[in-house]
Amino acid sequence: MVNLDLRTRSDASVQTLDFVAFHENDLPALLSAGRGDVAARGVDVLGLQPLAFQVDGRCYTYAAGNGMLTVHPGDRGAATVAELSPQSFSDLMQDQRSTIALVIGDDVRMLRGSQRSLIEWEPVLRALVDGRPVHEPRTIEFHDSDGSPLRLEQTFMAGDPPADMAHFLGEAGFLHIAGVFTPQEMTAVSRDIDRALADYTPDDGRSWWARTRAGEHRAVRLQYFQDHSALTHALLDDPRLLTIADLTANRHRDGQRREGNAIEALIKPIGVVEGISDVSWHKDCSLGRHSYQCCAITVGISVTDSDDASGQLCVVAGSHRANVPLRGLRDDLDLPRIGLPTKAGDVTVHLSCTLHMSIPPTVRERRVMYTGFALPPRAGDSGEGADALRAVREQAPRKVTALGRTSISDDPEMERMNRFDTRGVRSTR
Repeated sequence: MVNLDLRTRSDASVQTLDFVAFHENDLPALLSAGRGDVAARGVDVLGLQPLAFQVDGRCYTYAAGNGMLTVHPGDRGAATVAELSPQSFSDLMQDQRSTIALVIGDDVRMLRGSQRSLIEWEPVLRALVDGRPVHEPRTIEFHDSDGSPLRLEQTFMAGDPPADMAHFLGEAGFLHIAGVFTPQEMTAVSRDIDRALADYTPDDGRSWWARTRAGEHRAVRLQYFQDHSALTHALLDDPRLLTIADLTANRHRDGQRREGNAIEALIKPIGVVEGISDVSWHKDCSLGRHSYQCCAITVGISVTDSDDASGQLCVVAGSHRANVPLRGLRDDLDLPRIGLPTKAGDVTVHLSCTLHMSIPPTVRERRVMYTGFALPPRAGDSGEGADALRAVREQAPRKVTALGRTSISDDPEMERMNRFDTRGVRSTR
């Protein structure tokens, strides 16, 4: 069976890194163990300028030269200088929080350069610390189970062989399964969403809100929706859903036993001008902890139809196998971009480290429910790191509201990274 357990770290291994000791002792050992040339190759592939970290007045600069990553004290030659707290630096180097999470959490101060120039270094840091080479064009191929080229623009039916779906998910990082639930069930769920709206309020900690060009203040994310819909609550234990959790060899269903599974309802209004409704290209592990919890499985249940005019999901095939920037698409990314138009009752599946986005609707609103399945916990996994990232994620809409814009950041250079880029998207229908 397909194995999607990419974890290389455990919470039991997390420690508090000393900034100076890391650079004087730990980092030289990594560089001499072969990580220096892997990281330097990533710097060259991404075209990055030298980066410096400053903690408590001490500073070290990272740069590539002659095929090797070099690190020297001070910020001489650094195009970007980021000031972090000791804890933030320790978290970053252990993949507890990513550069994006530090930006969202206001835990980094740019002394030189932009937030974007810091975030662009993320794949290189992962190459340096975790040994994952930065993705290069023409290094990922897609093969069917018989070795022939995989047809990425295909839709599975609910009764198709699970082995075929599992193989596709492992190769492409996503699935589109038609007719899992009935249109009648989804009509009933939509009525439950209408009734549940009165139970959610801004700042209740269970919902996200957005403003539209029409002046409406709308609830766009209803967490724990299963508590407001008996039909939805029943779906969480429905074999039609649980079969998806059992596609791989990784016992994803067991990963929900710690807290129990949950489902959220999303409403995608037209013309959002403030707040988070749709999110541009990103990985679900973009805030960090890829090496602790990927790959989780995310399942979207289409309550209404979706297409490119009503906010369909788009994915980058194979991106779960690629160490690429965690947010946005580089112009030289060669992996296929696939749109997933759905009918009510269809299901989409994507892995937590598959790049994806939801296009803002322009003609019709869209409704969808999301749930998911985590890998089963291992000995020493405390869950504290995941809880910390969940808190960062939940503060994102409040920061957006305060800024009065739809970006996660007040850095104008981040706008290009956050754009809804649909160039080259091919449809499964």
